[in-house]
Amino acid sequence: MDKLLKKLYGINVTALERSANGAGSETFFADCEEGKFVVKFPSVSEMNDPCAEPALCEYLLNKGISVCQFIKNRNGEYISTDENGRLFHVQEYISGQVFDWNSAPPSILLDSAETLGRIHAALKDYSGLKAGIGEDFFRYMTPEKALSSYESTLRTAEARGDEKTVCDLRYRIQMIKRFPSFTFDLHRLTLTPTHGDYFISQLICSENKINAVIDWTTACNHPAVWEIVRSYVYAAPECARGEISPEGLRNYFSHYLSFGELNEYDIKMSVKLFYYQLAVCDYYAQYYASNARNSVIYLRQAEFSTALLRWLEKNEEKLTEHLQKYLRS
Repeated sequence: MDKLLKKLYGINVTALERSANGAGSETFFADCEEGKFVVKFPSVSEMNDPCAEPALCEYLLNKGISVCQFIKNRNGEYISTDENGRLFHVQEYISGQVFDWNSAPPSILLDSAETLGRIHAALKDYSGLKAGIGEDFFRYMTPEKALSSYESTLRTAEARGDEKTVCDLRYRIQMIKRFPSFTFDLHRLTLTPTHGDYFISQLICSENKINAVIDWTTACNHPAVWEIVRSYVYAAPECARGEISPEGLRNYFSHYLSFGELNEYDIKMSVKLFYYQLAVCDYYAQYYASNARNSVIYLRQAEFSTALLRWLEKNEEKLTEHLQKYLRS
């Protein structure tokens, strides 16, 4: 690594530490004579687009949004390749702390909502990002295909003797068989360029505010409300057991709306869309298929999403009514 950075960037490494966070990408913190840097090897997937990340972050920086700042190599390019052909980039280190899931202090939680609103406002006219939850998502991610995936993953879990996962998958199989027939009109939803994975672990924070939003590799076009609801449930302490506070989510939306824009249809479909996405995505299969060093993060995500599904199956309609009542104006 030190030779690679010296050759391509002209920086001299004095110490190198591998990040313990993240499951897909491989990230290093490099102390150098020239300063401290982050070296990231993004994971390869359909949703990741590391080549689009530097330009997007530069655009956001020019809009006053605190994000990653990338370093060009000696060829004047942001993306480099190591001797094995792996893509990587180098960015300036941002000091601060990262809060664990469902541990955001009140000030950080509300700043998260407002920052997301600012991001969506800043990216309103940005183009060139991939489609996220859109027509293809609803074409391929259906309850029928989810059922088939759950049944296959259940056999894997049974063979491995993973009792809790077996229990969770059996619940998901029954849940998806009785899942409501939701339909979503994409022309009425506010689709926006967005982070794509905006949640508490991507926020570098000081004691009372967010210093920067990192890891824009999954940036794409999503319905704005999906990113809003998801970021709330991963950050809010009251959601730690998979239960969503109506008052807490309403307040989060209110702070988002200080800067972002939504319509009544967005509010009506926000929880339903999040519920649908959780229901049709087999996170347990992702966990079993992963060879990543920290693949247990996928299992944690799977178990948390199942807890959310159990709660949403009983409470989605009441939560939707609550949001519509208080946010209609």
